Amino acid sequence: MRKLILPIVLMTVAFTQAADVVVNGNINADYATYWDKDFDPTNAANQDIDLSVKANLNESFSATVKTNIHSNYLDSMGVLQASEVRHTQNRATAINDTENRFTDIKFDGVFFRWEINPNIATVFGDLSYSAGSFNYYFWRDSSRYNVISKEQRIRGLGVELEGGKVYIGASENNTSSVLAFGSYPIELLSRTEERLVLTPSVEWAFGSDIGRSYTYAIGLEAVYAKSQGEMNYGVTATWGTHPYKGESVHSFLLEPSFNYDFFNIGATFYQALLAEKDSSVQAQIFTEDQTLLFVEPSVDLHQKASLGIAYEYHDPSNEIKDDHRQFIGPNLYFYPTINTEIVFWGGYNILPEKANHFSMGISGHTNF
Repeated sequence: MRKLILPIVLMTVAFTQAADVVVNGNINADYATYWDKDFDPTNAANQDIDLSVKANLNESFSATVKTNIHSNYLDSMGVLQASEVRHTQNRATAINDTENRFTDIKFDGVFFRWEINPNIATVFGDLSYSAGSFNYYFWRDSSRYNVISKEQRIRGLGVELEGGKVYIGASENNTSSVLAFGSYPIELLSRTEERLVLTPSVEWAFGSDIGRSYTYAIGLEAVYAKSQGEMNYGVTATWGTHPYKGESVHSFLLEPSFNYDFFNIGATFYQALLAEKDSSVQAQIFTEDQTLLFVEPSVDLHQKASLGIAYEYHDPSNEIKDDHRQFIGPNLYFYPTINTEIVFWGGYNILPEKANHFSMGISGHTNF
């Protein structure tokens, strides 16, 4: 940590000489208690923090430096992994594990952006992209869970055009592969009360050793939203496909939402069709479950508070009997300010042929 303080200070001083400096961040943190069958607690605390400093050198050119801090845990194989905020106990950091809970600030990339005109910009540096994200709160991390393509990181160049992008560069998977990615939103409806957007995406890997099991990923995301007085409703539908050992894997996501006055309901349904039923499910898809169902009705208690009851069904493999689990519990949401959410949560994990266990906690998320 100390070795990084001087470079960060010098970087900050240099950036303050620019015409305009903007600091952005994405902060996720939680505390959870997991109770066993004897009601003995195990406490955990996790965080995942992304910070970036953007220096606008003039009205069209900027440079951005990114950093990341996250807590870690040791998996069943003894390998150090990044922990997950508001997840199961086996992916959390013990609250007394200060070595893995409070980790160093890590350099997370740098990129330059040149805005040629209000609609077109070129970028160069450490770029990242993903496609087909989830609204379901456990799977919002695109580096772990996605329908079309998980977050990929490259050093290369690209063009950004009216919400679309084309990137190409050297993959971080290894030293001998190049990744290319393109996506573009197509607005079919763009009214004040109604909107429909289709976003096709394609990703391709080049090289004899690409460092992963699939060469390409293709998908389509459709977002529809409509407002009628106090009633608002919409749906996100996503399809993605990629090869596994010469056969295609297909993933489907449907996330409808509805709001009327103080009543809300949101849902997620995800299903993957595998290339090989006898092979590892996790090796073929970009999630931890082959089937997921999530439903949460909620009511607004106040302009800045709401209460929901969530039900979840998880099936890691459709071919294995009794490996599924269910979860049900309340979520008490608070919204102190824009782009900020504090959640008090609890619930039961219902496991077949195993003792059910209760967990509870608080998690916070903010963007700035």
